[in-house]
Amino acid sequence: MQLQQFRFCCGSVRRAGSFCCKRFVPWLGDIISAWEPPAKRFFDVSSGVYSDSDEESNEKGRQSPVPEIRLRDYQQEVAAPALEGKNLIICLPTGSGKTRVAVYITRHHLDKMKLQGKTGKVIVLVNKVPLVDQHFRKEFNPYLKHKYSVSKISGDTQLKISFPQVVRENDIIICTAQILENQLAESNINDADNLEISDFSLIIIDECHHTQKEGVYKSIMTRYIEQKLNNKKGIVQVSLPQILGLTASPGVGGAKNRKNAESHIIQICANLDAYKIMTVKEHYAQLKDQVKDPVKKMEIAEERIKDPFGGQIKEMMTKIHTYLGREPTSDFGTQSYEQWIVQKEKSGAKENNRKLRVCAEHLRKYNDALMINDTIRMIDAYNYLTDFYKDEKRKKVMDDDDDVPKSKLDDTDRYLIGLFNERQEKLQILAGEIENENGKLTKLRTTILQEFSRKRNSRGIIFTKTRQNAHALYEWIEENEKFKEFGIKAHYLTGAGNNSQFKHMTQNEQKEVLNKFHDGDINLLIATTVAEEGLDIKECNFVIRYGLVTNEIAMVQARGRARSDDSTYALVANEGSGVLERESVNVYRESMMYAAIQKVQEMPEDDYKKQIVERQWQNIMEHRLKRRKNLAKIIKSDPSKVTFHCNTCSKLACSGKDIQVIENMHHVNVTDEFKNLYGQRENKALQEKCLDYQTNQEIYCKNCGQPWGTMMVHRGVDLPCLSIKNFVVVIDEKNVEKNTYKKWSEVPFKLPNFDYVRYVESPR
Repeated sequence: MQLQQFRFCCGSVRRAGSFCCKRFVPWLGDIISAWEPPAKRFFDVSSGVYSDSDEESNEKGRQSPVPEIRLRDYQQEVAAPALEGKNLIICLPTGSGKTRVAVYITRHHLDKMKLQGKTGKVIVLVNKVPLVDQHFRKEFNPYLKHKYSVSKISGDTQLKISFPQVVRENDIIICTAQILENQLAESNINDADNLEISDFSLIIIDECHHTQKEGVYKSIMTRYIEQKLNNKKGIVQVSLPQILGLTASPGVGGAKNRKNAESHIIQICANLDAYKIMTVKEHYAQLKDQVKDPVKKMEIAEERIKDPFGGQIKEMMTKIHTYLGREPTSDFGTQSYEQWIVQKEKSGAKENNRKLRVCAEHLRKYNDALMINDTIRMIDAYNYLTDFYKDEKRKKVMDDDDDVPKSKLDDTDRYLIGLFNERQEKLQILAGEIENENGKLTKLRTTILQEFSRKRNSRGIIFTKTRQNAHALYEWIEENEKFKEFGIKAHYLTGAGNNSQFKHMTQNEQKEVLNKFHDGDINLLIATTVAEEGLDIKECNFVIRYGLVTNEIAMVQARGRARSDDSTYALVANEGSGVLERESVNVYRESMMYAAIQKVQEMPEDDYKKQIVERQWQNIMEHRLKRRKNLAKIIKSDPSKVTFHCNTCSKLACSGKDIQVIENMHHVNVTDEFKNLYGQRENKALQEKCLDYQTNQEIYCKNCGQPWGTMMVHRGVDLPCLSIKNFVVVIDEKNVEKNTYKKWSEVPFKLPNFDYVRYVESPR
């Protein structure tokens, strides 16, 4: 059939010059709907034609009230099992359209549910706040808003209604995973505003390789798997949602060989309850034509011949260690030293050893300065220390209004502040010696200018390790006139969390910077790893990792930020820093990852299923064990966190602080208040038993008559002894957990031993 013989009208198709097809050719629309265009051709409803560019189609489609979604052949290939309703992990390279596949699957899922007379509910989970807006604005809302209601929620969303209500009132919800986890954790069975996993029919997990260890994705999926296994045991049958995971790189964990890499891939599949992990095979050539790897460059700077500034800092650190009387276990200026000194700082606080705590705090600052000196300029390291000691003097030495010394100063403070004052001038002079400057900066400067010379409208990202580095690099670029000549407009992009010593960006600030980068008002981002995953700027044509090499996942993610044609991926590092070697290891681990994925895909179905179930049970048992340990810690620190309620009328009987244990067996209530809640009656069955402890009375709930235990006599003292099977145990620590137990030995916590002397001496 020749497509050009038809025009589009009324949402259907008619032959040129003919009547509307809806009235006269009802079958023609079905023929056209079934017709699949050749690879890389996309239909644009606004113009009624097919184009060779999906990006062009996207831009035009977004202007249309009803944009059409069409998948390339390779996208259709990986989506196929999910369209059948199976749980799936889709592994596609960055820039290949994973999110578009998810949108397509979402629409298909909701359409199918509607045809079956059911209500579908889709939640899209992301791990970073900027991705909420990106997925909403660029993908899910434009393509699905005409048919389904789409809502976005993140930590900065000001909700006037509850999250469960947002879920009830929308078909598709895009949110950070933590929001859902918080809601699930706070769920109370008696709460009408309750939310459960079963309230969703499809859960999409973006960057699903994070579904491991103790992450929020893993926590959500543990709830899912626990319910799935309970369903199998026939405890309670609850409908569960379909799971769709998206990733560019599941990684290999800590694997050093392919067997362990395969184990890691299977574990990710088990965590997501995946029927299969899908990669492109049949249409691989089309995928490679669509996603071109950037040109890789290595820019290696020669090691500093002299570093008198760094040497001066190390000399000061040695003096502090001598004053403290402790030798360092790692070289100064390294990550391992930082970890060691942070532990010493914590130890000092716990042991109330102020000298250790304060010296460790100052040593940590000097170590930070060494790492800044190694990464950026000497003056940045000097300013970092100067700002710290200015703040110390303000807090401990001088009042804001006069020069009256404060009483907070002790011998340790005097020594540390005096040491810096003594060396400050020398540090300042050394920081100004340009001939000893960091060679990496020269390489970085050359690399940036080359990219902006090569392409007039260049747009790039520099990835660096810390917020401090990002800010310092931004200031360096702003102060360099050569960058301005090339039209470079830079800004930093750092995380929104408060777990850093350096100022964080708010979520609104992040959003503003990303929008400016997208629009071209900013053409160079200096970013921490917050921008490695999911940032979708198709105009970005170069990525620089500045002395930053972590794992193979981060390498793949960062490389994937360079999305335009003829892109560059550059690594700038010092000679002898080990960065090149780690990058080579990551390249090897990436190839090992794909080989492991293929091995898992080729496993016999029964073997694969068996391993998945085994690992899921192991996850659940480990989760339960950890939960029991956590509960034990909570109750040990505060027994009032656990309460005991009558299992018939739910009346509060007592809390853990009211109960003590006799000979690790008998749990007795030692409070006078408890006497008002129970009654006593004879129990012949107890009288006929031969017991070690004298007892012939049963205690019961005055409210409903439910037995609660027995009265026992211990060393001449009458005590009510509780039987755990007659109570509901409630542990309230942010969330409410309710359990019943047959024996006290099953309870996941211990209560204190009975204090006989204190009990008999207390006034009654």
